[in-house]
Amino acid sequence: MNIMDVARSLGLVVSNGTVAGTIDQQKVLGALVELAESDPAHADLYAEAAEHVRSVRSAGMETHEGNSIHTRHSAEATTQLRYRSEMADLFTDLAIDVGLRLHNQALVTSA
Repeated sequence: MNIMDVARSLGLVVSNGTVAGTIDQQKVLGALVELAESDPAHADLYAEAAEHVRSVRSAGMETHEGNSIHTRHSAEATTQLRYRSEMADLFTDLAIDVGLRLHNQALVTSA
């Protein structure tokens, strides 16, 4: 599973280079869990990224009506939002960190 493909699927990578708005924190955390499960060798980096998601500034809370489509699929009446631009930066940094780790491992293996 490619980190930037996951970011793209979340709408964190766009063709015109502008990422704006907010994103549901649970979508980001779920994607990081999937990445960690598919790439256990770097699970520590994904866990660190997840902790960062939980600690960055809030973009607000969205409260759902009792009959909202959001509450039909979940017991959650609110959604914690994060800024898309910050989450885009997080995924870019994560891709770089994993890439650097793989590069360093390749150097050690070939030496």
